[in-house]
Amino acid sequence: MLHILWMLIKWILILLGVFLGLLLFLLLLILFCPVRYEGRAAKEGVPFRETEAAIKVSWLFRGIAFSVRYKNGSGYQELKIFGVPVLSLLKKYRNKKNASQKRAEKNETRIQEPAEQEKPEQALENSAEETLDPAPFIEDEEKRFESTAEKQDSEKKQNKIAKIWETLKDIWERCKSIPNIFHRISLTIKGICDKIDWWKAFFQHPRTKAGITYAREKVSRLLRHVFPGKISGHVDFGSEDPSVTGTVLALLGMTMPLHQNRIEFVPVFENRNLLEGNVTVKGRIYCIVPVVILLKLYFNQDIKYIIRRWKHKEV
Repeated sequence: MLHILWMLIKWILILLGVFLGLLLFLLLLILFCPVRYEGRAAKEGVPFRETEAAIKVSWLFRGIAFSVRYKNGSGYQELKIFGVPVLSLLKKYRNKKNASQKRAEKNETRIQEPAEQEKPEQALENSAEETLDPAPFIEDEEKRFESTAEKQDSEKKQNKIAKIWETLKDIWERCKSIPNIFHRISLTIKGICDKIDWWKAFFQHPRTKAGITYAREKVSRLLRHVFPGKISGHVDFGSEDPSVTGTVLALLGMTMPLHQNRIEFVPVFENRNLLEGNVTVKGRIYCIVPVVILLKLYFNQDIKYIIRRWKHKEV
């Protein structure tokens, strides 16, 4: 009996170890296997609708790849898992399913019997309307009209007096509330000044400055890691107005630190609108890098101080 129990515990521990080993292996793959991406855009003597563009993201040594392509005004998407086109297979399966449903509906419509004709509705019987001759009560109607006119005049006068009285009361209430309005305005101004003083003291605090500097360094490192490592291209551009071309060239010059002059921008001063060329970018992202950066930011004492001060808003 003890031998059987020991064997069960042994197999359970072996299965648990295998499961934990697979889980650890998957975690290591996620953290240390890079996610690679690449993109390309090209426009050579064609309108914008015929511009070609493609983006591809792959993982696990291109075992899992997702790509998006735009060509001739239409887009294409594809997901491949170890060479198997998943989206294409799903699309074929849906088309077959829709075709079979349409065939079944056609067969059902053929089998169904023609609907019975509806019976004509029975004719409605004509009912004779009773007509009554109105009796003349001219004198009584005149008296009633005079009395109602007098009542309406008196009600109008009373309504006018009531409206005037309500207007005067409203004016008096507003005059009484003027000191309260000035008091609320002074409190609002005081609250704004207190908030300005709090924010000023918050940003001038040494720990706040240290935390912001540390966060800026880590974010810039993350951006450098995520930014494409390989960039190449050639772009010709121009405008009917030469000043616009010069302004665009100056703005593109500000992007020089990003691509390090690996994209060649050529201005064309020919009094015509022009945008042609091709650009290719490639890069990779290791998930361990953003995880480590986030952990460092989370455990940094200056960052925790900033979060604590932000939550409690204490001067």
